[in-house]
Amino acid sequence: MNDLLSIIKNKDATIKLEMSDEDLLDFSNDLINRAKHELSFEIAEARKERYLTKEEVRQICGVCDTTLWHWNKKGYLKTVKIGNKVRYRMSDIRKILGERDAK
Repeated sequence: MNDLLSIIKNKDATIKLEMSDEDLLDFSNDLINRAKHELSFEIAEARKERYLTKEEVRQICGVCDTTLWHWNKKGYLKTVKIGNKVRYRMSDIRKILGERDAK
C-alpha cells in the first residue's frame, strides 16, 4: 500500500479508476459532509473569538502604534481584516501576554 501511495505522490504512474455512479455519489457526499463539518467547526470557533481594535490592543499591551506595526510585519501579532477594519484576535493577545509573563 505504501508503495502505491509513493507512486501516486511522485506522479510516476497513470492510474485508471473505475467506480459505479453510486460509489461516486457516496464519495462526493462524504467529501461534502466532511467539508461542511470542518467549516461549521471553523465558524463556531470564529464566533467565540473576540476581535479588538488597535486602541484596545495598545492599552492592553502598553505599546504604541509603531510597535503594533512592527509586530504585524514580523508576524508576531498579525492583524485581521474584517470588512474595511483592522482588528486583532484576543487569543493572539493572550499568547503574547503569556509569553511576556513567562519571561
